[in-house]
Amino acid sequence: MPYDITQAASQPGIPLRLSSDLNTHPGRSSIADCYARVIADLQAALPALPVTPVYKTAPSQPAVNALLARISLAMGGYPAALDYANACLAQYATLSDYNTLNKPTTTGIHNTYLSEDIFHANMVGHVVYSVRRDSYIGPDLYNSYDANDLRKTKFFAILDGLSQYPRFVGSYDYKGLKYDGLAVDEVYLVKAECLARAGDAEGAMAALNALLVTRWKTGTFIPYTAANAGDALLQVLKERQKELLLRGLRWTDLRRLNLDSRLAVTLRRTVGGADYHLPPNDPKYAFPIPDIEVQLGGLTQNPR
Repeated sequence: MPYDITQAASQPGIPLRLSSDLNTHPGRSSIADCYARVIADLQAALPALPVTPVYKTAPSQPAVNALLARISLAMGGYPAALDYANACLAQYATLSDYNTLNKPTTTGIHNTYLSEDIFHANMVGHVVYSVRRDSYIGPDLYNSYDANDLRKTKFFAILDGLSQYPRFVGSYDYKGLKYDGLAVDEVYLVKAECLARAGDAEGAMAALNALLVTRWKTGTFIPYTAANAGDALLQVLKERQKELLLRGLRWTDLRRLNLDSRLAVTLRRTVGGADYHLPPNDPKYAFPIPDIEVQLGGLTQNPR
């Protein structure tokens, strides 16, 4: 289940196999122990890595700090997430100007990586996200982009006769595969959210505007303002959804935001005339463990 500081020490996570002995059956460690291990491993790796990698597909200190910021955000550790985001941006803070990028098949430049890409990775193993599958976006989200927001034309393609089904084509991968790496835009959004949650509405909007000005047509962007920190948080979360489409982050965002009743949502879909819904904090937010692992490893199955 999602990381909840009030329950993480007692809820089961995954087995932490820390020995090469195949005869051991460690069982499921707590969620708290699992996250602690991930963070400890990343912190141990940090000083051994270069600040500037030779290739964007290789790890680096900015990449580790960006990943630690992402993980801390998922845990609700906002002060730590802000520290890691700032550490990343102090080392690498380049944002790509969307006015200079190709369109509409990809936001990438042919045969190279975007300048804001920190660590390049793709969801090549997920068939539903392959280049052979169409990724349709709901019209409500599509219509939320301003006419001068370049993401509306660089992220989407409208097929003839299917204007109600905008197709997402804005991958940060020049081959068009769905990108799920670490990029500077995500780090700015982490920083903005953490500042808003800390009560710094002005700082949050400054971080958000630093990102958005690179997404709008030159000379058309009017900086966002917020009435208070709560308003700033809502604006940042909305832009996070619009900026980080199909990067493998929305599921984690839904899981963590559902822990706050003010931000919780119920997912609803109608398929083949049947209605389906997933309420906040439902047990189905944790996937079932494969039966073979339950049988051979003696693991406790997740409730459904």
